[in-house]
Amino acid sequence: MSKRIFKSDEHQQLFDKQGYISLPFIGAEEVAHLNQVFDELHPDLNTGGFFSGSYSSDIDYKKKASTEIVKAFSRAYEETFTDYTPFGGAFLYKVPGASSELAAHQDWTIVDETKNVALNCWVPLTDITIDNGPIMIMPGSQYTNFPVIRCPTLPFFFSGNDDLVLQNLIPMIVPAGTAVILNQSVIHYSPQNKSSNVRKAITAGIKSKGAQMYFHYKVPDKNELEIFEMDDDFLISFKDFGNDIGKRPYLGKSVGFENYELPKLNREELHLKLEKMKKMAGFKSNGQKTSGLVASIKSVFQNLFAGQRLIEE
Repeated sequence: MSKRIFKSDEHQQLFDKQGYISLPFIGAEEVAHLNQVFDELHPDLNTGGFFSGSYSSDIDYKKKASTEIVKAFSRAYEETFTDYTPFGGAFLYKVPGASSELAAHQDWTIVDETKNVALNCWVPLTDITIDNGPIMIMPGSQYTNFPVIRCPTLPFFFSGNDDLVLQNLIPMIVPAGTAVILNQSVIHYSPQNKSSNVRKAITAGIKSKGAQMYFHYKVPDKNELEIFEMDDDFLISFKDFGNDIGKRPYLGKSVGFENYELPKLNREELHLKLEKMKKMAGFKSNGQKTSGLVASIKSVFQNLFAGQRLIEE
């Protein structure tokens, strides 16, 4: 169970179980305002692909976008969260085309996840359909169910078997202004935008109040990570994001080293792990959610049969 960060018991319980929740977040006026800010900050869009404001080398642009997003989200933050600290935001957009696909991944480990929690609030500024590049989530893949450290210089625990992940994802088909709030450790993916319009969205961060931010760097040729304490705005502070994140950081303060080897699963072990994650989150293997009644009945029979097997053995 993660540290409490939602005001609602229901929201917290569902988040702990699934690793994410989806709920109404900002209204039509806030959506319209953020669309206007987006258009002002992006007068010329690229011809195709996926783009995140975090990738920009324009620090002033990133800070202005982050300030506007946090301000527009402030009401929803106060209504939704408790004991929290926001740590900025960025615009995301997908111009239609094959290069707009975003590979399956987990976000970086940026807090001590044994004590605190960091969330990604993904909020579309256009209605999401199956065709315009929805965010898709692997239920139950949060840190508490499979604790791994994530950073740009480490592979993902599922790397090389991404197809198994893609088979188990749940698409989030939500209207503009709805938040998909996911634990930073949850596996997610976004297919290409096949529509005729740009898909606009926002990613914004929330963490446990006062939690120290971290960045991990794998020491070359060693099973060792160097750990850096970071300022709360470090995610938008890289000058050359694509290159900088693969190098030893010039931001932050090194606070030591930790022996670490990423857990390795073979293909069959990963298949079973993903199935278990979904079941723990309340989903069937085909992606359908298990109702409470059906789950309860199934659990009773499973327990009965398990007990019978123990007697027979």
